[in-house]
Amino acid sequence: MPRIPSPRQALPVVLSIAIVAFAANVLWSTLHRIDFADVLTHVRAIPLDRLAIGAVLVGVLFTALATYEIIAARFVTAKSPTGPVSARRAAITALVAAPIGHAIGWGALSGGAVRYRFYSAVGVRPLDVGKMIVLVAMPYAAGLGLLLGLALVLRTAEAAEILRVAPEIARSSGLALLGLHALYIAIVVTRRTPVPLGRTFITLPPPDMTAIQYVIGAIEVCTGAGIVYAVLPESANVSFLLFAAIYVLGILAGLASSVPAGLGVFESVLLLIMKDVPPDQLLGAVLAYRFLMELVPLALALALFAGYEGWWRLPAQRARALALKRRLDDERDRPRDG
Repeated sequence: MPRIPSPRQALPVVLSIAIVAFAANVLWSTLHRIDFADVLTHVRAIPLDRLAIGAVLVGVLFTALATYEIIAARFVTAKSPTGPVSARRAAITALVAAPIGHAIGWGALSGGAVRYRFYSAVGVRPLDVGKMIVLVAMPYAAGLGLLLGLALVLRTAEAAEILRVAPEIARSSGLALLGLHALYIAIVVTRRTPVPLGRTFITLPPPDMTAIQYVIGAIEVCTGAGIVYAVLPESANVSFLLFAAIYVLGILAGLASSVPAGLGVFESVLLLIMKDVPPDQLLGAVLAYRFLMELVPLALALALFAGYEGWWRLPAQRARALALKRRLDDERDRPRDG
């Protein structure tokens, strides 16, 4: 007899279904009133200089991700038997794993599988690969929470009007978010032992790594929001900080839905909140954003991945991998011989 899942196990699935159903309802109520040809017309009407700004921001974003991957890889593998991972391998890993993880969804798993393929090939231990997967997920979470909290506190009146809540609720929510971040930073700075979480213990990153995570997270979220902001129609008439909060809400809804790239869910949040913007214009901006932020990086990531797999199968690289495996096996066996 199949085991009935507990409420805690079923909650994520129920939440995902509810978010997707709500997004589908919003999209249906909007899309049946507009012509997709109008959306494409607004995409073509986006000025080239705006698209260029978006493209530059995409470059900044992925440069930041590659830089952080290099730092995190060196941090995790500094004492590895095979030595620290090279900066080139770490950067290529980030440029492949990040777009694939975002496009497929469940980035920790899909992007994590790519990281395991790249790092295990040079002898990085599975436990260290797991640490890398956790470390690279932390900046985005930090950036999302920090930016949303700042927007709710610094632009309380506008945020409350757009979100259709009382200003006190918007401000208190922002202060609560910032308070959680302050508490986390305080724990990182003052605690040197693992933090208990249920039956497990979590080792927090040191203060310098935490500072880097917040900087990279802020860059990642601000550039992502900036890409959409750059191609928004003039009718949007919203400040960047306030739009960043709307963007974060759309991203969080997409993540909670588990839909790859938050497709449909992200759009529904923007349509629901930014009601003063004509839907065809707003969807045109989001379509341009998805092309710049998702399709182009994904195509480049797949090309890089294919190139890497071809290079790794060259006789010289296969011989190198075999020699590395033998050396690691010898090092594992050495304590037993003693």
